[in-house]
Amino acid sequence: MSLFSRTPVPPTRHGRTGHTRPGRTGRSALAALAATTAAVATAVALAAVPADAGTDARGAADRTGARAETTRVDPARLERGPDAKAPYVDGRTIHDDGTATRVRGRWVQLLGTRPDGRYVVLVRRDGRDQVRAQTPGGGSRKILGDTHGAEPVLGSDGTTLVTGRFKTRPRRHTLLRAFDSTSGELLGTRKRRGYLNPLDADSSTVVYAGENGPVVAWDLAGGTGTRLSSRYGYRADLRNDRLVVFTDDPYDGGCTVLSLLSDPAQELWRSCDEAVRAISPDGSHVLTVFKLTDGLGPSQVHVRTADGVETGRYEVDGFFEHYLFEDGDTVLLGAVTRESSGTVRCDAGDCELASDLGKGAPWL
Repeated sequence: MSLFSRTPVPPTRHGRTGHTRPGRTGRSALAALAATTAAVATAVALAAVPADAGTDARGAADRTGARAETTRVDPARLERGPDAKAPYVDGRTIHDDGTATRVRGRWVQLLGTRPDGRYVVLVRRDGRDQVRAQTPGGGSRKILGDTHGAEPVLGSDGTTLVTGRFKTRPRRHTLLRAFDSTSGELLGTRKRRGYLNPLDADSSTVVYAGENGPVVAWDLAGGTGTRLSSRYGYRADLRNDRLVVFTDDPYDGGCTVLSLLSDPAQELWRSCDEAVRAISPDGSHVLTVFKLTDGLGPSQVHVRTADGVETGRYEVDGFFEHYLFEDGDTVLLGAVTRESSGTVRCDAGDCELASDLGKGAPWL
């Protein structure tokens, strides 16, 4: 799931880009904060600096008031650890536990991994956007042809692909399609007014959100939809029963709420400053950033338990270009500074380099 803003915004201290409000939430806020997309590359601990104590008056800190110390990351000063054990993309190459798989094409995005171990990638090839099954260390096979503008999402269990084509004529609507990720077989279609954002899927259900709500569970067999929440949802996890919504437009003070997908009224954690960018494979932790972070990437990320306890806070003098969980509580951070870059593994404030050291971004 990816949300990347299409609206340029000026630099701020929270990230390399910031908080200019692009009108109503709609697609801009959705694109700015659901995200999806991407890959991983480096971070490192320079020093641990105590963070301020106490809770945020609006509930951004966890309910206990406990805050992790800040770990400052510099890839060039970290010790080399084992290679990252979760796949991520660097340019056109997928790195996974020491195996590097070169993907033929441009603009490579890793959507996830199928149950058979093949990667599912979105790539520009032969002049068209395609979804392909990429064998680790080998070749690839096309699953879906021209997907330009369809914003494909692979469900968290790897079995189902969902595309959503937004059109403005004859009136604003989105056509959702669900496909088997192995055969490419069409499993169902659903057309609804407005812009719809697929959040997660498995072989029987697709969860999607409207641009200002609601969150709906679409049953593929029966073709019916069940409203789960009236709020704007921007992340969901069917396997781990997690739903993340905004209570209102984040540019107008809307807050993040993490709850059970099966019972959205059962709130696990709330923040009026942060947005959830990743959920751990077992649902026990989340990775968060400042809620209006946009552009190159955040300069600070937080790792929290599902009930909001902060277990890690990581800052870089540059930006994190991608981030994901390696396991239940360990994160992989793509850290970029003026001097160097690399994928960094961090857990409870301790970091090590999980890739070879790369070039920096001297223009920072």
